[in-house]
Amino acid sequence: MTLYDQLKPEIKAKLEENYKEYKTVGIIFDKLQNTNHYSDLTIDNIRSICTFGDVWHHDLTQTQLIYGEWLTNKPQI
Repeated sequence: MTLYDQLKPEIKAKLEENYKEYKTVGIIFDKLQNTNHYSDLTIDNIRSICTFGDVWHHDLTQTQLIYGEWLTNKPQI
């Protein structure tokens, strides 16, 4: 199961909404659809997901950022 399949619904909805205005979100979709583990994302990927998924990374704990608890319905390592 890919990270895209496990995305929290509110993040997926916001990414899809932003895709209408910012076609670069397609790159994020491609990465999530071709990645199975959160640990395979780069810092740039995470930053882009936060930006276009309307997630304020300043509100996330270090543990959430490290393990991806903020992104998916279940923790990824």
